[in-house]
Amino acid sequence: MDELSWEEWQSLCEMMNGFIKTQVLSSACDLAVFDVIERGATVASLPSQLEINEHGCRVLLLGLKQLKLVEVDEAGVIKNAPLARRCLLRGSAQSMVPFVRLNDKIQHRACLHFTQALREGRNAGLDEFPGDAPTLYGRLAKDPSLERLFHEGMGAYTRLSPRMMAVKEFADVSNLLDVGGGDGTNAIRLCERYPSLKVTLIDLPSVIEKARANIEAHGLSDRVTCQAVDMFADPWPHGCDGVIFSHVLEIFSPETIGLLYKKTRAYLDSQRGGQLFVWSLMCDPDEAGGLQSVKSSLYFVTVASGQGMAYPLRDHEAWLRDAGFDVVATYDARTIDHCALVAR
Repeated sequence: MDELSWEEWQSLCEMMNGFIKTQVLSSACDLAVFDVIERGATVASLPSQLEINEHGCRVLLLGLKQLKLVEVDEAGVIKNAPLARRCLLRGSAQSMVPFVRLNDKIQHRACLHFTQALREGRNAGLDEFPGDAPTLYGRLAKDPSLERLFHEGMGAYTRLSPRMMAVKEFADVSNLLDVGGGDGTNAIRLCERYPSLKVTLIDLPSVIEKARANIEAHGLSDRVTCQAVDMFADPWPHGCDGVIFSHVLEIFSPETIGLLYKKTRAYLDSQRGGQLFVWSLMCDPDEAGGLQSVKSSLYFVTVASGQGMAYPLRDHEAWLRDAGFDVVATYDARTIDHCALVAR
């Protein structure tokens, strides 16, 4: 048998050991390492500043230097790399620390059950979270601190998804229905981008109070209305000429997505027309990646709902046609495993 090539060995090692990158990053964020370094730190002073022992700090720095998140000069002074300064300081405008924590405390923790989920045909990662609700979101509703962590993380993730803001058809909408709008991050960004736009946000009762507080903090209470609505069981508020699903549909099975598209069609017909906007994780056309779509699909199957995935664009187009929509625009963001659709 031929020996493994160096490239094959490196590829295999990356697959086997990639979780180490996640762990180093997560621990660094838990310890606020980047904030401490930004205030001034050296190799000698960092252990006491972090209140950890010298050997553990040495190993942590080994990992952070390998990730190219910090640099150490000849005098032992530690500096944050530009990416860390931009996205890993807790108070920065583009901080991804909340999503790093969501990734570690919820997604990674739950995805350790992936094999069990495949064998049992259920979202076995739910075993990590107390309660009897059949989805992660139902269980988070019973744990306010974990639910807050989830929505803070998703808010950070959404803020760094700029492609959705480039959908020019938003300018044609006067009142947008944000279905499953979460903590209001999307509604806030859209209102800031389109000064005449109003938004009606619907989500579960445990989420709505967070959305109201977030929207009030941004001074947008006069333009964003929040209502506690079950997107499946309840009628949707009237008066909107646009509907948006942002990071919602990929959680569900094809049958459920089809039902939501048909409900949207009936709703827009009752409003005398309008546009549907979809912003979703999507895998490559050949279902061979990318990495973010794979990771999210594992998360959906293992814990979120036990179904769903980052479906390819063609699936959404087919479901929309079946519901009576014409797709009028697509915005390809496959570099971040996303796509935006506009349908009428």
